[in-house]
Amino acid sequence: MSDIKVPVRVLELLCSRVCHDVVSPVAAISNGVELLTEMGADGLQDSVGLLTHAARQASVRLQMFRLSYGAGGSEALITGKMIYEAFNNYIESDKVKLEWDLMNATPDEDLNPGFFKVLVNAMLFARETLIRGGVVRVTKDGHKMFVEAVADNVTVREGMAEALRGELAVNDLTPKTIHPYVTYMFAKHFDFPLECEVGENTLKITISYTPVIKEHVEMAV
Repeated sequence: MSDIKVPVRVLELLCSRVCHDVVSPVAAISNGVELLTEMGADGLQDSVGLLTHAARQASVRLQMFRLSYGAGGSEALITGKMIYEAFNNYIESDKVKLEWDLMNATPDEDLNPGFFKVLVNAMLFARETLIRGGVVRVTKDGHKMFVEAVADNVTVREGMAEALRGELAVNDLTPKTIHPYVTYMFAKHFDFPLECEVGENTLKITISYTPVIKEHVEMAV
């Protein structure tokens, strides 16, 4: 692992991003409570529906942020299946789908903590480029995993690819480029090299990893 300093601006923009994504469902919960208060039993069905949907949205988003930005994502017990389920829950209301063959795409080697944090952040980046919907595809070949955005219209906004490569100055970061920049920081911290290929309506992120070699200890009989 590499120790890197986190500039205050990065923390500010990251906190703003989390708050922005959580404000919407929390506000909807507030609206549901207000509707229930004003209409009483007459508005019960509509209020409960609104509250249920909003509460689930808030829950899945917070779970995703715990994995992508919090310490939870680098715990040793995190598995590919957990990432798969959390991401599917996160995009359930989107026009984005996830293609991931768990048997073939999940690394079966022992990995250093932090790999799945880098992976889920790469998946979130791919999802952000699918403005009109599409597919986030996760595949594996050898000791490399690939995250692709697949659609007729893949939109990589200005500065995003540069931020993912660590080529964007901190003072030039914006709410749109903070996520790929943080993804780059995590990849650097946990020593998982990232490559980003951007073409016409294409995005492919490659994450390289080295399995942890554990010493074999024979038990005396």
